[in-house]
Order: sequence, then structure tokens, then C-alpha cells
Amino acid sequence: MSIQKISKISTLLICLLLVFTASAQKYDFKKAEQECRRLIYKSPDSALAIIKNTLAQPNIHDTVYGNTYNLYGIYYGMTGKPDSVIYYTKRSLTYLNDYPKTRVRSLMNLALGYRNKGEYQTAIKYQKEALKFYRDQKNKVGVAIAYGELASNYNYMLKYDTSVKYLLKSIEIFKAEKDTIHLAVVRQKLANTYLAKNNFEFALDMYRECIKDFRAFGMEKNYYLTLVNMGEALIHLKQYKEAQKILSEAAEGLKQYGDEEIIGVCYSKIGNINYIKGNSNKALKYYEIAFNNTEKTKSIHTLRIGAEYIGILNSQKQYDKSLNIINHIEKLNIYNKTNIEDQMVYSNAAAQTYKATNNPVRALDAFEKTIALKDSIDENEKQSAIRESQAKFQTALQRQKNMSLEASNILLTKQIGTEKHMLILYIVVSLAVLCVVLLLLRGYRLRYKLQQQELKSIETDKYIVEQKHLYEYELNAKQKETIEEKQRELTSSALVMSNFQDSIKQIIQNCDDGAYKTITDIKKELAQLNKQNDYWKQFEKRFNSLHPDFATELNTRFTKLTKNDIEFCSLLKLNLSNKEIAALLQISHESVITKKYRIKKKMEIQNDEDFDQLLLSLP
Repeated sequence: MSIQKISKISTLLICLLLVFTASAQKYDFKKAEQECRRLIYKSPDSALAIIKNTLAQPNIHDTVYGNTYNLYGIYYGMTGKPDSVIYYTKRSLTYLNDYPKTRVRSLMNLALGYRNKGEYQTAIKYQKEALKFYRDQKNKVGVAIAYGELASNYNYMLKYDTSVKYLLKSIEIFKAEKDTIHLAVVRQKLANTYLAKNNFEFALDMYRECIKDFRAFGMEKNYYLTLVNMGEALIHLKQYKEAQKILSEAAEGLKQYGDEEIIGVCYSKIGNINYIKGNSNKALKYYEIAFNNTEKTKSIHTLRIGAEYIGILNSQKQYDKSLNIINHIEKLNIYNKTNIEDQMVYSNAAAQTYKATNNPVRALDAFEKTIALKDSIDENEKQSAIRESQAKFQTALQRQKNMSLEASNILLTKQIGTEKHMLILYIVVSLAVLCVVLLLLRGYRLRYKLQQQELKSIETDKYIVEQKHLYEYELNAKQKETIEEKQRELTSSALVMSNFQDSIKQIIQNCDDGAYKTITDIKKELAQLNKQNDYWKQFEKRFNSLHPDFATELNTRFTKLTKNDIEFCSLLKLNLSNKEIAALLQISHESVITKKYRIKKKMEIQNDEDFDQLLLSLP
């Protein structure tokens, strides 16, 4: 029997038991709440049965309503539905305005809902409100919990230094209070930060300790969430077999909570493993499941998962599917809610898709976004590295100064008067100078390393810009080639039209020479000629495809011009000489000049140069 079936059966039994108990004796709200809190992290559906039964009771106090609706919000948090978390938690707060100690728990849960939606500033606002209350109440554990939640927010925002600062404060308090359960949770958050900062081995060691604690405390969902992050660390360490094993375990375990968002994240990581190992078809299947899961929940993870999915589809030249994924992501309107690293990965994947599908405008726009986001990420990383290096250098230098001062004080108190004491002083001073020199050299080395990193970043940016310019050059060349080809087609059509007119002229000449015996012969000749295409219409169609607005613009600006005048101007637009036009229209050279003069007169233009310049300037 599956875990889900067992969970449903247990939920039904609990419901029946509660109904029976309620009918037999007075409902114990306090006991129901305690049982619900015990079950909600292990068996959410069982906890939900208690929540519904509590809300069905008559004469409920406001605090019971507040706590129960907050538990409703926690239930939806366990099942990965942040919108429902926000709805029920806000409903909880309406009952708790007069009960601040109870209200603060709902504030923390509300912040969690906003964080999971990617609305980090809103989440921080509620967390800081809760933090202020805990400080005013001198509730150290509450303060530490608030610090931990603030750290998670800053971690998602890629502000790792701020995240670590809050986590260390939180850990210090929990250690002092000997709160091992919350300490395990905060250590998991710290491991998440080290994972984000690419310290994979250290993060992995911390995760292995965390999962032992979560299993011991019965915190099953925390256990499976930790497995997901462990899988990510193992992928970076190229331990793919173990990574796929624990990610599969996590995906299966999370099904009992119905958390489609995190299950989707699991499958995306499994898909990534298969792609790295060269199994593109399997990778695409897992990414399809992952994308559908996160899209269904409108998760902010959809952007990164979609970007990775698009990358694999592009590598397989499945560009129609890539465009479909892009359309789905744009409809979710989650781009601005994600961190800049995920935005950069998505913009780059979209740019490659647009380039491959001959959409130059959107391709260039996506390339520019990618470059801007990369510059921002590089700048943040550079500033963080500089701050870290400066802090280390200043700490070491201050420590050395303190050591030197301490050595000097010792020597002074002993009132050095002998050669031995002088020798010791010389040695200490020499060592101090040597240490300072070494520290200065180390500082120069760190600065040199930062300069090299900056140069590497500049080279990368230069490469991206060169690729963009190359793409623009190729696009312009292709457009020029297309225009020239159409120009040749147009001239060819004009020549064919001329031949058509020659045929008519020949028929007329034959009539004058008496070459035809009967009218039937003439009709037959004309009928044969009539079967051919209307070459002037072909010329006009091709000319309009090359210059779509020429006739409209000319007719709008110069209303006296006839259709024949505009057709004559179309030949002038091709920059043909009077002689060439006369040959094409089968008229004399003087007739061309006369025709041109009449058109200029209608347009009220005197100068030939102005007339030619006007025609060339029209689109």
C-alpha cells in the first residue's frame, strides 16, 4: 500500500475519531491544536482533518480562530501553495489584533508565504515587524527565529554576506538557549548559503549532519528538502550517481505533501544530471515534468527551470518548443520576482532561441539584457571579494600590531640593559617587520588576483559584445543580399514585360504586312499571347514587395499623378537611364523626356536633380 493511500486512510480515521469524540464530550480546542501541530510536519492531511473539525465547532474564541487559520496557512506551506498561505494567514490576523503574542506567529508565516512567491521586500517587512515584537518582549528564541527567516530572504536575493550575518546571530542564541531543534534548522539555512557561494564540500558536510537531526526530531519535510540541496551540491562535485539517488528519494518522499513546486525542482536536477551524462532525451522528459509542476504552482523556480529546459531544447534544435516555453514563462509574469542570476540565464537562453528562429529584434534585446545582468553580477562578486580581502588584511594587520605592541611592553617592563635583551628586541622587531612585509605582500597578491578576475570578466564581456556585432553584421549582409536579389528579379520582370510588348508590336506589324490570312489567325495569335502572365502586374507586385510604401506615399503627396505616372516613376526609382526606359516601354527617347517633364510639372518640381533625389528618398 502506498504512502498516499495510508495517509488518506489515517486522515479518515482521525476525522471519524474526532467526530465521535466531539459528540460524546465537550470539544478540547487546546488538545486539538497540540495534536495538529504535532502532525502538520509529518502528516499534513491528518492535521487538515483536525483543522476542519475545529472550525466546524460552535462558539469558537477569536484566538482559536486565529491559531487554526494560521495552521491552515502552515498546511498550505507544506503543500507548496504560497497564495493559499497568504490568504489563510491574513484571515488569521483578523482575529488576533488584541493578542500580540499569538499574532506574531501568524506574521512569521505570512512572511514565509510572500518569500515563496518571490516578494522578498514584503516578506522582510513582516519579519522585521515580528523581530521588533520579540525584542520588546525579550524573547530570545523568537529573535533567533526571526533572524533565521531574514537570512533565508537575503539568501534568495543573493545577498550572502547579510544572510551569514543573521545566521551567525541566530546560531549563537540557539546554542545559548540549548534549542537543538531550531539550531538544526538554522544550520541547514547556513549550509544553503555556503552552497550558493559555491563552497560545495563544506555545505555537503553540514547537510549530512542536518539530515541526522531532522530524522531524529521527526521533521520529515525538512529531511526531504535537505536531500534536494544535497543533490545540488553533489552535482557540482560531479558525484552524479549519489546525487540522482537522493534526489529520487526526495521526489518520492515529497509526494505525500503534494508539494508540486519542490518535486518539480527535484526533477529538474535529475534532468540536469542526465543531460550532463549525455542522455538528452531523458533529460528533456524530466525537464518537461519539472516545468509543468512549477508552472502549475506559478513558482518563481519556473524561470530557472524553464531557462535550462530551453537550453537543452536549443541544443536539440527543437526551437518551436523553446518558443512555446518562452511564451508560457512570459504569461506567468515572474521575471522581476527572481534573482538576477536566474534572469541572466533565462535571457541568454531566450536570445539563442530568437537568434535561431530569425527574430533579430528580440534576439538583440535579450542579448543586451544578458550583458547588463552579467555586468551587475560581476560587479557584486568583485565588491564582495574586495570587502572580504580587505577585512582579512586589516584583521591580520591589527593582530600583528597588537602582537608587536605586546612584545614592546614586555621588553620595556624588563628594562633591557644587556646585549641579550637587545638581541631579543632586535629579533622581535625583525619578526614584526617581516610579518608586516609578508602581510603587505599578501595584500598586493590579493589585489593582483582581483585585477586578474576583473580582466577575465572584461574579456568575457568583450567576447559577448563581439558575438553581438558579428550577428548584426551577418544580419545586415543577409538583408543587403535579399534586396539585391529582388532588384534583379524586378529588372528581369521589366525585360520580360518589354518582350511581351514586342510580341504585340510584331502582331500589329504582321497585320500591316498582310501576314495573316483571316481574322481567326489573328485571334489565335492573340489568344496564345493572352495565355501568358500579365508581366506588368508581376513587375508591380515585385516592386511593391521591395518598396511597399512607394506608390502610396507618391499618390498621397502628389494627387495629380495618374496610375501611369506612378508606374513610370517606379521605373525611375530603379535609377534606369532615359534610354533604358525607352527600350523597356518601346517608346522614343524624346517621349521619355517629355513624359518625365510632364510628371515634374504635375509635382511642381523644376530641377532634375531634386526630382531624382525625391524618388530615391521615398521608401
